[in-house]
Amino acid sequence: MVPTAILLVRYRLQQGQTSALDQKQYAAQPQVVAPAGVIGDSLNSNDETSPYKLSIPSIEELVPPNEVVQDRIENNPVDQNSQAQALDVGSGWQRYTQPHESKDDVSIVAARSGPESTDWIEEFCDEYLCTPYIYSLDEFPEEEYLVPYSRKGHEASAYLSYIVDNYDNLAPYTIFIHGRAEQWHNDVSGPFTPKVLENLRYEAVAINGYVNLRCTNKPGCPSTMFQAHPVTLDWDYQYLIDQLPQVLGYLLGIDPSEAPQDIGHQCCAQFAVTRERIQERPLEDYIRILDWVANTDLTDNYGIGWLIEKLWHLFFGMPAVQ
Repeated sequence: MVPTAILLVRYRLQQGQTSALDQKQYAAQPQVVAPAGVIGDSLNSNDETSPYKLSIPSIEELVPPNEVVQDRIENNPVDQNSQAQALDVGSGWQRYTQPHESKDDVSIVAARSGPESTDWIEEFCDEYLCTPYIYSLDEFPEEEYLVPYSRKGHEASAYLSYIVDNYDNLAPYTIFIHGRAEQWHNDVSGPFTPKVLENLRYEAVAINGYVNLRCTNKPGCPSTMFQAHPVTLDWDYQYLIDQLPQVLGYLLGIDPSEAPQDIGHQCCAQFAVTRERIQERPLEDYIRILDWVANTDLTDNYGIGWLIEKLWHLFFGMPAVQ
C-alpha cells in the first residue's frame, strides 16, 4: 500500500497545478515523479513517519525588560518567561531553563547516516523537553529511524520530509540539525551540538522566526554567490549559481528576472524555525522543493545539498542577504 503522504505528494504535483507549479518555461525542472513508493529512489516509508502532536500551546511573549532580565540573572530565580538562569561555573557559558512546558513544544529533526550515533538526541530531549525525529539516509535504515522520501541532497531530504509529513501539526519550535553530536561548524559554544542547543535562546527564535545555529558569518556572508575566498567545491558547482534564477523560478514560483542578485547566509544547514514561519509558505511549495531534490538531473547528490543549504533562509522568508 502506498503511504498517504506519498499519495499527497503525487496528487498535489499532478493535480491542476497552480501558477507557482506551472513554471514549465524555466530550466531545472524536476523529472516526472517516479512510480516507486518513494520519490526518487526505492525506499519505502510508512505511516509511522509522522508521530503527530496533539497538544500545542501558543507562544507567549518571552522578552521582559532588560533590567528585569538582569535582576533575574543576579538573583538566580527560575522563571517561565525567561531562559536566564545561573552562569554555569567553570564553563563560562550561561545555561538556560526550558522556555516551554512539554516535549510537544519543541521538535528536533536530525538527519543521520552510517555509524553516526544519535543517542545523545534522545538524552538531550529527556532533559530539555523536546521530541526527536531522527531520519536515516542509509540505503537499509534500521527500524528505529524514520525514512525520508528520498536520500538525495543529504539533510535536505530529511528536513523536507518532516515538514511535508507534519505541516499541519508542527510544534511551536522546530530545530533542524545533523545527527552527529560533534560538528566543525558549531562555533561559539564549542563543536558539540548539545552545548549549542543548551544555549539556544528561544526568545530570539520567536522574534526572528528563523535563527541559524551558527554565529560566525563565514563562510557564506556577505555573499555565497560571489565569495571572496572560494574553495575548490565552490568552483566545481559554480554552474548552479549561474542557473540560480531559473532554479528559484521553479522552486518558489517567482519570475527569474526578480531573483535576488546576491545571497548571503550563515552555513551549514542547522537552524531553528517557528511553526508560524514554516507555515507562511504553503505546503505545496515544500512538496515541490522535495520533488526537485529527489528528481532533478541538474546536478549530483552533493550539488543538491550544496545548493539547498544556501536557500533555507529564503524558504523561511528571510532576506536574501541575511
